[in-house]
This record gives sequence, C-alpha cells and structure tokens, in this order.
Amino acid sequence: MKKKHITGYLLALIISSSAAFAQVSDGTKVGINSGRGLNALKSDVFWTSPTEAPNVIGDFYIDSLWQEGKVKFTSIVPQLGGWNSDSLAGIQMRYNTLNDELEVLADKSKNDIRVIRGSQLKNFTINAGTDPVMYVNAAAFKSDKPLKGFARMVADGNLSLVEYFYPKITKPNYNPGFNTGEKNTVVRQGSDYYVISNGTAEKASLSKKGILAFMKEKQKDVEAYVKEKNINFKNEYDVVQLFKFYNGLK
Repeated sequence: MKKKHITGYLLALIISSSAAFAQVSDGTKVGINSGRGLNALKSDVFWTSPTEAPNVIGDFYIDSLWQEGKVKFTSIVPQLGGWNSDSLAGIQMRYNTLNDELEVLADKSKNDIRVIRGSQLKNFTINAGTDPVMYVNAAAFKSDKPLKGFARMVADGNLSLVEYFYPKITKPNYNPGFNTGEKNTVVRQGSDYYVISNGTAEKASLSKKGILAFMKEKQKDVEAYVKEKNINFKNEYDVVQLFKFYNGLK
C-alpha cells in the first residue's frame, strides 16, 4: 500500500469522540467507504501519540514487529466527511500490553506512530502467516478478577480457548550502598490460558485435567476422542482440535 494512503486513513483513525469533524471532498468520501481511508491534513483531525514510560525498560509488546491487520471498534466511529465505520483494515500495528494501546505506524520514514486505546477496540486481527490471528478485548469477559488488555483467540466456539497477555512488572531494586540491582522498572510479557463459556472466563492449564474439567457434559465422547487421537495437551494444535470436536458435538 502506498505511503500516502497509510498516512491518510490513520489520521482519521485515532480521533477524539468530542472532536468536530471537518468536511472533505467527494473523492475522500469514496476513500472512506472503500476502506482506503482519508487524505486529510493533520490540522483536520485529533490524534494521540504513544504514552511515554520513563525509566521503564523491557518487552512491552506481544510482538514488537509491525504487522498488517485490521481493527474493529467498540462502537461506530464518526469519520471525516460524515461517514460512519466500526472497523478499519490494511494498517501496520503492534499491541503494547503495558499501556493497553494498539500502536499504528503512520509513517515509517518519520517514525510517526499513533495509538488506539484498548478501551476503544472490540478486537484486532493480525494477518500473520497463512491464518489471521484475532485478539479480543478481555475486558468483555466476566471473571473473578477483572481482565484488562487483549487475548489471542486460540479456539472459537460455544466453548472457547484464549491466551490472555499481560505485563509482568518488576520494580527497581537498586542498592546505592553496594551499587547493585536495577534502577529501572522492568517489564516482561506474561500470558495465561482461559476457557470462555457464556461470556465467562476461567483460567485453565493446558493439561488433561485442566481442559477436560470444562467438558464434563460430553465426558464420554471427549475421553474417547482423546484416546483415539492420542491428544497431547501440551501441544496447542492438539488442544484446538479437541475444542473443535467438542463444539461440534450435538
């Protein structure tokens, strides 16, 4: 995709709900409707930059590489020119778990990065490899401990499996007397699996006991399948096949 298209529709992407929207040409309106976005000046729109995190080091991203994908907003977002849309595709992005922000690369040559706050997104999809990978807003799930951030959809159905990502934060432990320890806050990526049923998320381990506990209603069929297919519960692919089998049972 050409740079002018990337820069154009990204400016329309990160907008304030209270902003007044400028009028644009008919040609630009066609761009909105077709998903190619906007050719608008920076002064025409509101946008936000990534949140600064001074004295914080480590790994902030699920994947630090820029990947092409699409986003779906939690609600319809007014676009410039009067068009409304709840989604946008063909953008370069990466998710920052520490700040709960989806960073969007507007202009690579200028290192121009904008963000969409996690609270504004229902999900986003990365076009990685042969199969798109969807990340859903974990705040939508009911759970004992409220979840904030996004979870990768591993297996989708009446009974779903997701991998929830979160930042693991280590506070500074520098000892000036001995000149030892870390002066900065250190961030690492953590993740847990959750099983989703009727909108409720429960933490689960990838183990036979951990997964089959959620499949008691069809226990005999499931146990027969596990034995026949020699399911390895440490292998995510095998577990996905089991969820597909379970969700396909009447």
